Amino acid sequence: MNVSSITINEFPERILLNNEVHSRPFVVINSPSRCTHIAVLHGSGSAKVSVEKERAYLEHLYEHFGKKVSDRDAFHQIEDFGTFRLKWERHTEFSSYTFIREGKGKMPFEDTALSVVPELWLKNIPGEMLVGIHLYLNKGEEGDQFDKEQITNIFGTNAIVGAMLSEESASAWTDFQVHGDGFSRILVNDISMNPRQAGRVIQRLMEIETYRLMSLLSMPLTVSVGQKTGVIEQELLENVRKMVNVYDPLEEQKLLETLTRLAAAVEQLSAETSFRFNASKAYYALVRKRVEDIKEKRIEGIQRISSFMDRRLAPAMRTVESMDDRIAILSRRVNRASNLLQARINTTLQAQNKELLISMDRRANLQLRLQQTVEGLSVVAISYYALAIINIIAKAASEVLPNINATLVTGLSAPVILGTVFWGVHRMRKIIMK
Repeated sequence: MNVSSITINEFPERILLNNEVHSRPFVVINSPSRCTHIAVLHGSGSAKVSVEKERAYLEHLYEHFGKKVSDRDAFHQIEDFGTFRLKWERHTEFSSYTFIREGKGKMPFEDTALSVVPELWLKNIPGEMLVGIHLYLNKGEEGDQFDKEQITNIFGTNAIVGAMLSEESASAWTDFQVHGDGFSRILVNDISMNPRQAGRVIQRLMEIETYRLMSLLSMPLTVSVGQKTGVIEQELLENVRKMVNVYDPLEEQKLLETLTRLAAAVEQLSAETSFRFNASKAYYALVRKRVEDIKEKRIEGIQRISSFMDRRLAPAMRTVESMDDRIAILSRRVNRASNLLQARINTTLQAQNKELLISMDRRANLQLRLQQTVEGLSVVAISYYALAIINIIAKAASEVLPNINATLVTGLSAPVILGTVFWGVHRMRKIIMK
């Protein structure tokens, strides 16, 4: 039955999102095989290796073997070059190159998968190599498994870590050490795995080592950050001690400026380290997940990979977490000290403002009394001059009318004049206030 397609307005990145779960597939690996896994850091700033540069460099290898890149925009590629296969993956901070060469060879860790890869091309891979692993997958039936003496010859005197994997369908050994050729070594005995299962187990083992080293990238940073936080903590302690005995507003302002500078320094430390520390935590979580996925079972007398990670990697990650927490706690301490000092300064300012308001109120009351006094004097002065004028007028009138007594007229006019002037001044003040 044919089903006709329905045209619906699609989200532009729908196909990309759907294909994301199918990206980076496991490679099918037959036993025996030799695998080499290389992880190179992209770098940062001007030294950062772009994905375009990596793709262009991969094309040189394709051209060398007469191949063409099938998808120039992909972030992962798997290609069979005849004598070997290559799986390339681009990650956030690093890129991985996994070379797979079938067959046992004369010496598995000497005649490696890189023996058939152009040496000049290998030397110039963009980026800086962080991880290099040679892995040998042996078809380890009961009569063809590596014995203890052979394992010792491969890893030397180094302490060996190993376990039965994937419900005892394989066993693996490693020493997590970089040997003289610049690569670490992993030996896997395939007891009953099918090629797909072998591919999954090998990829997980390589990812354990890759993510282990990626998680440790923050360790050098913890040393320098620890020194900087120590200096800030000591300076913070000294300034908090000063806060106890400082009461001068100018000195308090200086302390607040110092605490603000310390807060800025802590925030700068947090900004510089948060990505690296959080990335280390994420990589460590991936290591633990991959260790869980390989389903270990103990080999008598051999330390398991999970035990090795718990004893060696976990303390380093606790150091990273502790340093991250230390920065966060220091930030809170600086903020608390700043808030405490700011509250004290604000309290002092409020007390000063209160005293200023009381002083202003006192001055206002004084001005009111003075104004009232001035008003009273004004009433007296105006009334005095008004009565003087009336007295002059009365004297002038007595010259015409002898019966008029100027003194009596002035005296009788005084209450009227005083009342009128007082009412007028009071009325004028009300108008002005309104």
